[in-house]
Amino acid sequence: DMNRVGHEIASIVTETRDDTPARPVQSTPTSRENLVAMGRAYRRMAALFRASNQVSRLITSNADLSTRLAAALDTAMDVLAADRGFIVLRDDKDGALRVHMAREMGKDLHEGSPSMTLAQRAADSGEPVLLRPGDTPESSDSIIAQAINSVMCVPLIVEGRILGAVYVDTRRRDHTFGEEDLELFASLAAQSALAIENVRLYDRMLAAERRRANLSRFLSPAIVEAVLREQTSIALGVSKQQVTTLFGDIRGFTRIAERMAPPELVELLNGHFTAMVEVIFQAQGTLDKFVGDEIMAVFGAPLTRPDDPERAIRCALAMLDANRILNDERARTGRARFDMGIGIATGEAVAGRIGSPQRMEFTVVGDRVNIAHRLCAMAGPRQVLICETTYEKVQFLVEAKPIGTVTVKGREKPLHAFEVSRMRPNHA
Repeated sequence: DMNRVGHEIASIVTETRDDTPARPVQSTPTSRENLVAMGRAYRRMAALFRASNQVSRLITSNADLSTRLAAALDTAMDVLAADRGFIVLRDDKDGALRVHMAREMGKDLHEGSPSMTLAQRAADSGEPVLLRPGDTPESSDSIIAQAINSVMCVPLIVEGRILGAVYVDTRRRDHTFGEEDLELFASLAAQSALAIENVRLYDRMLAAERRRANLSRFLSPAIVEAVLREQTSIALGVSKQQVTTLFGDIRGFTRIAERMAPPELVELLNGHFTAMVEVIFQAQGTLDKFVGDEIMAVFGAPLTRPDDPERAIRCALAMLDANRILNDERARTGRARFDMGIGIATGEAVAGRIGSPQRMEFTVVGDRVNIAHRLCAMAGPRQVLICETTYEKVQFLVEAKPIGTVTVKGREKPLHAFEVSRMRPNHA
């Protein structure tokens, strides 16, 4: 439009220069129409510039999704002089379109309403929709029945992905949307889509970081990355899994604690647990919990691997080695020495988030977990005891000797237990 009427402006300027006699400009219908067209083009450019500034500020702001959607919709309605409007976004989980922001729509947002049908059409096809008096698509009659004079709906698209759609309409008989308005609306929607995608990506990043921080409390970094990378195949919901459970605690801890001041005791415990957690994570085990001087780890939940029993035993032996190094350091500084006993059992357990609504923890429960705890209680200083199920899976990898049967509360039959001394030389 601007290019088409450029010659008109040039001739007007020529006719009105100070150094030439003023001559009346013969206004023709064509020139009047061109000037009107240029005025409309200017107003659209000014509106787009104003809207672009608003959306640009929105993109770089820290506003949440609702704030950005409200600003985007209000800007579009203001620039287009619309009476009503709403924004629908496609849900990431089920793909359904849901209304996230609306202005003056009342009860016209139920599924199957003319307005929602048009929004669905734009979001599904990726093509804009424009309805004016005299148009005859299938939804036009319904629009007219609602006393709506004109409607526009455009998709929200970012890099070829359709995020949803934005809808506006007017009931004023003296105001009808045209192709130029649709072009402007599409431009606004493109910029708004960037603002919306920006905040959604930011929200996803924050959610991932929160999940990462939560998982890092009890999972090794390698397993955290696996869980985040393979969310569909690694679940933290409640399920039955084959796991190997490890318990390790300090022998004679009550006697040691009675002789120490609380600050010194806490310092020693924190140093002990820090070293033990590092060993567990190196073995890619899951830290379950601390109970007093006891630590519990799981191999096989949430990520199950064929060598879970072997890694649990390697972890137990490494924990004893780490504790021996700590004891040497404690002895040099005149502090108390800790000796550990460790119990390990393999079998089916229920794994998942268990607790109350106020506090949920990822843990495992079941008969084999109780057996591991019982073996830990029986283990002497620097001793690793395993159940027969674990032994069957690692008997060719470790040097172990039977220590007899173990009675566990709640079980009628006693269990055979074995003491592991080390990995076999060819598997160390």
